Amino acid sequence: MCKWMLAFTACMMLTACSGGEEKKDEAAKKENSSQEYNEATNTEGEKKPLSIAELDERIDEGMNIDTYSAEVQSWSEKGQLEMKETVVVEDENTSSADILQLADGFLGVAYDEKEVTKVKMFQSAEHAKEYFESL
Repeated sequence: MCKWMLAFTACMMLTACSGGEEKKDEAAKKENSSQEYNEATNTEGEKKPLSIAELDERIDEGMNIDTYSAEVQSWSEKGQLEMKETVVVEDENTSSADILQLADGFLGVAYDEKEVTKVKMFQSAEHAKEYFESL
């Protein structure tokens, strides 16, 4: 009887020990899948700069200025874009324009006090500045 108790106890100990390893493996898999998601979507803690195509999909004409400002600030803090310059535009509808440096070029975003009024791609910050100053 004592041998059976000893064998039963040994089995229980081995089962308990292997259960902890499975939990560690599951946690590692979750972490890896989360990291793969972030790499695929280029979000959450990424320091990789956004491309023009990615940002062009996220910023549209008519977008609320508060939403735009919060998004740009968040991407800037993560290192995903750099605010190159803000140009004051002498146009009745547009009060200023941001020139954003991205991985593959520059994006000019003009806005008034309520919303984004124009989104345009440029090859250089100088071209963007000239364009918005000529409006």
